[in-house]
Amino acid sequence: MIRCIFLFFVLVVATLFASQDPAPTDSSKHFAEVQKRLKRLDSGEYDLDGIRINAVTREVRLPARIVLREAPIEYLLVHETGKTHETVLTTAVSPTAIQVALLLANYQAATEGLLAKLPEAQRPQIAWNEEPPASPGANRVSLHAEWIELGKVKHAQLSDWVQNAETRQSPADLDHWIFNGSYIDERGFIAQNEGSIIAVWLDRGAVFNSPAEGNWEDQRWISMPKNIPEIGTEITVVIRPASPVAAKTPTKPGA
Repeated sequence: MIRCIFLFFVLVVATLFASQDPAPTDSSKHFAEVQKRLKRLDSGEYDLDGIRINAVTREVRLPARIVLREAPIEYLLVHETGKTHETVLTTAVSPTAIQVALLLANYQAATEGLLAKLPEAQRPQIAWNEEPPASPGANRVSLHAEWIELGKVKHAQLSDWVQNAETRQSPADLDHWIFNGSYIDERGFIAQNEGSIIAVWLDRGAVFNSPAEGNWEDQRWISMPKNIPEIGTEITVVIRPASPVAAKTPTKPGA
């Protein structure tokens, strides 16, 4: 089984680079180094730089830490070298490892869903188009947090940690997130370069983005402090497949 995982890993990395423009040698080496660190833990479970990957359930778990509770935010999670002044969580795990872990868990990076609610007047400002995953819905994920408080395990949806600065409510349409996957250019792997992992304000270079209405407005989003544990709390970010999109019932002729 572990041999199959490593073969799949090679295919994942090859696919990632094949979909990009020619990448700097440093990025290629970095992905190769990540490959060597994949370890089998138990039946169906693997570790990649502290990320737990369940090959059966497709659940991915990674360590993080609360750094802000009350502030304007553009992200919910960045690398500890990223934009730590506008995020709730940071992690020491590299964005490269996170993206590879998602691909190994059979999620498919694609931008479909990120621009669905973007006003037509805003579209000329976006330099990229939506692209669907090979399998419908394979880029949709649910994001959760787990932590220990007074000896008990607590759970929350990450969407409950962000609110609209005007309405002071969490976005009602944020029932899933988009694994768009970051990209490679002359600077290297952008998520690794900038440290951006989970964005609430539209950031093509982040690994995940919010598809909520208003995701293109950087001043719309603030944290929801009443739902966020104390600064310094160790958090496990849990990534799972999002609920399938309900199929539309065909309209009967003459209805």
